[in-house]
Amino acid sequence: MSGSGYIKSLDGLRAMAILLVLSLHTGVLHFGWIGVQLFFVLSGFLITGILWKEKAREEPTWYKFKKFWVRRALRILPLYYGYLLVLGITYLLFHFPDTYRTYMPWLFTYTYNFTRTLSEWTMDPSFAHLWSLAIEEQFYLFFPLILFLAPPKVVKGFMIAVIVLTPLSRFLIGQHYTDLGFKGETLSTIIYWNSFSHVDAFFIGGLIPVLALDRRIKKPWTLLFGCLAFALVLGALNYFNHPDHSFYLVDLGYAFGQTTNFVYVWHYTVLNILFAATILVLVSVHTQAQPSALRRLWENKWLVGIGKVSYGMYIYHWMIWFYLFEGVFKPVGVKWRLPLFIPYVILVYIVSTLSFKYFESFFIGLKDRWYPAGGKGDKGGKKPPVQNPNLKTPLEYE
Repeated sequence: MSGSGYIKSLDGLRAMAILLVLSLHTGVLHFGWIGVQLFFVLSGFLITGILWKEKAREEPTWYKFKKFWVRRALRILPLYYGYLLVLGITYLLFHFPDTYRTYMPWLFTYTYNFTRTLSEWTMDPSFAHLWSLAIEEQFYLFFPLILFLAPPKVVKGFMIAVIVLTPLSRFLIGQHYTDLGFKGETLSTIIYWNSFSHVDAFFIGGLIPVLALDRRIKKPWTLLFGCLAFALVLGALNYFNHPDHSFYLVDLGYAFGQTTNFVYVWHYTVLNILFAATILVLVSVHTQAQPSALRRLWENKWLVGIGKVSYGMYIYHWMIWFYLFEGVFKPVGVKWRLPLFIPYVILVYIVSTLSFKYFESFFIGLKDRWYPAGGKGDKGGKKPPVQNPNLKTPLEYE
């Protein structure tokens, strides 16, 4: 970690998340969907850390809201709406993608995740993956209202209660849509895309700064190994008690689109806790001076480079795979898809790097010009003290 508070290993963790997502959509790993889960937990940790520090600042509440939302908007909206605008132009010129007009209102309002229940829903790789960005944006809009307006004890109690109740909400969502006649992968995806199914992911990550777990938990490595063992055991039990066995190493008992054994109730929470424990190892004050293979892995320059442009990679990746690699090479089976994976990742990385350098960085630069990360004090006054330097975040995260 540098003096600026930048945690390099978190970029490496972002890289793992996006590579997992790419492995899913290329058909290389069936459990690659957990990359989205990791993104949710990491976002919960980073955004809650930002909000928690802002809450302690002696600034008007309206200013805190405005500052957070403007900074988030400058980081997220230009690329998102720029991408949708390009799709809109191609639709007007070539009627491609052909479902764009149908889903445009949902996409532009960050509510696309609710479309999965539509009777004539069709998957379009140009924008089907944007459902997760809709859920993240909903979190960015509503959670600050609770965190800034409620007393700290209420915020902590609320977050813990939601974490406990979210598995129950997934069960009830599943029962509701089962009664409506949905089943199989469609039912699983409806539950997966529901906003209430992932609140625990954001809050489990968010508890690290809110409860100062980076200081309170003395042995984060022990916690991580325990969570990993627990997740592997549950995955194995699910795998061996599932009627449709695929190859275990591309499944690990966490295959996408399943409803058997009520996996949609428990496996999100198990993974959320595991990913939060991983983050805790990387940010804990008790591990900062300890060299570790895990930290060296996440601080690898290639992974850090991928992590820095992971947002763009997520936006562009599926269209590049589906219409270029899938369309040209038409790979069948993992043995044909795997050789294409590395050149595919390289191409997605190059496109995203160019996007970041020549488009996104302009808007990122406006954030500190309009609303400095450290508050009004950064313009010349005295900066308020930061109790935990490990929870500072780089500009890309804010």
